[in-house]
Amino acid sequence: MSKTVRLGAGMAFWGDSVQPAIQMVERGEIDYLCCDHLAELTMSILSKQMERNPEYGYTRDILDLLRGALPVCVEKGVKVITNSGGANPRSAAAKIAALAKELGISGIKIAVVLGDDLRPQIDDLMAHGVDFANMDTGAPLATVCDRLTHAAAYTGCEGIVEALEGGADIVVCGRVTDIALYLGPLRYEFGWAADDWERLGMATAVAHAIECGGQATGGLLAGGWWETDGLEELGYPIAEVAEDGTAVITKTPGSGGRVDIASVSEQMIYEILDPANYLTADVTADFSNIRLEQVGPDEVRITGATGRQAPATLKVNMGYRNGFIGEVQFTYTWPHAQAKARRGIEFLEKRLARAGFVASDTHVEYIGQTSMWNDRVAVADDPDLPEIVVRYAARCADQTEARKIFTESVPLYNNGPAGVGGIGTRPPLKELFAIWPCLVPREHVVQSVEMLEV
Repeated sequence: MSKTVRLGAGMAFWGDSVQPAIQMVERGEIDYLCCDHLAELTMSILSKQMERNPEYGYTRDILDLLRGALPVCVEKGVKVITNSGGANPRSAAAKIAALAKELGISGIKIAVVLGDDLRPQIDDLMAHGVDFANMDTGAPLATVCDRLTHAAAYTGCEGIVEALEGGADIVVCGRVTDIALYLGPLRYEFGWAADDWERLGMATAVAHAIECGGQATGGLLAGGWWETDGLEELGYPIAEVAEDGTAVITKTPGSGGRVDIASVSEQMIYEILDPANYLTADVTADFSNIRLEQVGPDEVRITGATGRQAPATLKVNMGYRNGFIGEVQFTYTWPHAQAKARRGIEFLEKRLARAGFVASDTHVEYIGQTSMWNDRVAVADDPDLPEIVVRYAARCADQTEARKIFTESVPLYNNGPAGVGGIGTRPPLKELFAIWPCLVPREHVVQSVEMLEV
């Protein structure tokens, strides 16, 4: 029989449930547990945590996962690939090593993949002609440089391959791409070259099919979701990958959810702008001729994807501080709940004006009516509406201005329309972070690997 490799999607985001990953290790007969913890904003949050405590900066849910899964991983020889390192992969690896010792586990190697953090190099790179212009607006980086929280390049799988070649049992990365978590084990196991574009493109489609965890097993199914059983015990997807990069998608045996053409199809078009040019750090994938075939209960074969040369540049997501948001919400009850809510907003806006309030943007929403559609739908004006919750929020340059929103709304308890059921929000203000997307020539980003032995 030809060789296959079974990759399990253990995590899809920071804060995801760890139980599906633990069950997958126990029952899924996987070779690799691939865990994605990072989103665009996550890196800003982790960088802020690291500023407060230099031992932080990684997603601490990796410890919860490994506390339940690591003993079985060691017993079964399952390797773990994770980008939980976030802004501080060295610290994440050290904490994992300490956990292994606490669990009485020894004889394992933990690799740390570095190279994605470009913040120390920004000035030097700009001096060598890298402008880091905003991809959306074209604005120069100088406009936010003094407020940066991080600068993380989306790196590929070469560091993961090197780590596995060095005997790593756990590979801890920073901001590698979601796809790289899966391509790394496949390149290592099958010996694919870094420029084997056709196989890498096919495998990228497979990785994309499972990278978001329960989305591929019915968790976000729009069509027929009411027919999906066991969402409370949703199983996460597993890809059994062949040497040509094609695969059969399935899920943990005995788990809830479903794997069929509908569930996999919805995941395949998730976050895809141009299916013929899906850009990753490792390959430019072409999904335009993908074929899905139901080959058994909870088994879908995926074929037909291919790939071309990887882009000459890597995407860099920088985060920067972007002021504060102050907000308040209050509830009015029948009768004339909607009219009272409108009057309450008018009351608040006049008090804010008297207080010299300054904001760059404001937002009013009637929760349950205009939260998603804003002014694209008419606000209901039913005098018999039993209740309405209204939220007022504003973007402010500093905390002092943002705090005024809460303090100026408190008098509504006694001074505004009768029937207010509650005023408040926790916290009354929060710091805002924004994303600065830009590009860097890939030759300026070099990964390196460090190894710990437990």
